[in-house]
Amino acid sequence: MTPPLRAPAARQTELLNQIVRAGFMSVGDLAAATGVSEITVRRDLAALEKEGAVRRTHGGALGLGHGEADVFDALEPSFAARRRRNAKAKSAIAKAAFTLVRPGQSLAIDTGTTTYEFARECAAMADLSIVTNNARIAGVLAETSNAVYLPAGRLRGGELSIFGSMAVETVMTFNFETCFLGASGISAEGVFDYSTEDAALKRAFMARSSKVVVLCDASKFNHRALVSVGRIDQINTVVCDRMPPARLAQALQDAGVEIIPAEPV
Repeated sequence: MTPPLRAPAARQTELLNQIVRAGFMSVGDLAAATGVSEITVRRDLAALEKEGAVRRTHGGALGLGHGEADVFDALEPSFAARRRRNAKAKSAIAKAAFTLVRPGQSLAIDTGTTTYEFARECAAMADLSIVTNNARIAGVLAETSNAVYLPAGRLRGGELSIFGSMAVETVMTFNFETCFLGASGISAEGVFDYSTEDAALKRAFMARSSKVVVLCDASKFNHRALVSVGRIDQINTVVCDRMPPARLAQALQDAGVEIIPAEPV
């Protein structure tokens, strides 16, 4: 016997629960997770957006958390707002990541709030060669004895990150011992970012680095954002504020990824 169709309210509640847990989910993933067609998912997402429960994006939906005030922050979060979130965790991650750095090394430091805290730690070390795609991070390092390079490209206001094909081409002329990347999410499927432009720079950093280190707090675990940056077997180390959930930790270990948990103080 064909199972009875669920009422729209029950379907939409299940969709909302899935999105809230993940932060972002694609239409295809929602259809697979709830056992309904993509057409039905799109219809239900339209209803949920009308109620102010989610924000639809190209190909999926974002959870809003605390209403309309969080919509803009979810899509285009300001640097200051993101830096305030999980501040102690980010500081602990930065300090733990800094233990991986040695004088004289060549590093790439990605744009982001956790990587910004990491750059502040690096300011205490001399004789580093650092390429970063964030002018704010470059400013932190500018008064040190380190050699700091900014790639050519377009400057994004507010974030002060540099992006575009010219920036990617510039990065591809360098060689790094280690790159330190931020991430909007990490799961068994890979590392994710909300921005296609920032994801392109991350891939360039990865391609030119002997070692790839991802810095992320626990809010990014099992979270898939809009753009895939790369597979987990393309990274070497994850520095986080606590151990990932068991399944994600096992997937990382199976891929040969070192996990460094740094408990906030």
